[in-house]
Amino acid sequence: MNILLTAIGSFSADCVVNSLKRAGNRVIGCDIYPSEWHPVSKDCHRVHRVPFATEEDKYIGELLQICSAEHIDMLFPLTDLEIDVLNRHRESFARDNVFLCIQSEGCLSIARNKYEQAKFFKGSIINVPDTILATDDVSNMNFPAIAKPYDGRSSEGLYTLITSEDVSLIKNREKYIIQEKLPGNIFTVDYVRDCFGNDFSIPREELLRTKNGAGTTVRIAPSLMLSEMASFVGSRLGVVGCINMEFINNNDKYYLIDINPRFSAGVAFSNFMGYDMVKSHLNSFLNLRIERPISITEQIIAKRYREEIIL
Repeated sequence: MNILLTAIGSFSADCVVNSLKRAGNRVIGCDIYPSEWHPVSKDCHRVHRVPFATEEDKYIGELLQICSAEHIDMLFPLTDLEIDVLNRHRESFARDNVFLCIQSEGCLSIARNKYEQAKFFKGSIINVPDTILATDDVSNMNFPAIAKPYDGRSSEGLYTLITSEDVSLIKNREKYIIQEKLPGNIFTVDYVRDCFGNDFSIPREELLRTKNGAGTTVRIAPSLMLSEMASFVGSRLGVVGCINMEFINNNDKYYLIDINPRFSAGVAFSNFMGYDMVKSHLNSFLNLRIERPISITEQIIAKRYREEIIL
């Protein structure tokens, strides 16, 4: 299988590339930066440089050329922005017989819109923070609150609103929501589901994380409640493949605060535990069953960084 992997400079790339290779696939990587800047490029069979996804037509055109030249069968995007762009160009890749390993349009319409997400799950077994559009009446909103783009990623464009008067900071910004600010610890769940409805999840508590929300030290946290909530979300959205969910624990209740329809930055933590999320993701799109569930135990895992000469 020839697989094109985007954004090989992202946190999840090393785990994804090497899991795919171990499964016997030929992995072609691409990124906006030179291959010499990314150590993982040495693990790819070939690497291409592409335009920013924000240059949508150029980006899609370049990917289609790479797919043709490399005889690509499947395309794995690793960032939200790329998924948004590819979602708008499904037919272009289908015409070239390239399978996009992304969630359905219906799933993405909820997962990539935090306002729709809150409406969709409100009143179900999933707790969600109170959420309104920035253009709505804020008189019933409790402050302090959080303001952010409803289709944002990696905590970009996030504001803390101390009082209702601070809403003026984002009144003229498009696509913004205001959400109640809930104190508590962040829990991330790597979740995978196949087309037969089999699923599996590994929850973890983020003990240390970057400003962009990538966990660097985590506690693997087996939790029947989180796993059941993840299964409910996966079933309701019709998830196929691997996604990531974020919850905040507030007063012993878990609140869903984000759904990332891609591998998490910390998917390597789950693979390190002995469950190959990447292989299961691939199996899901090949209409095969995911890997069998494994038993997980509580433990603390940390990422470790080392210097490496790549040129």
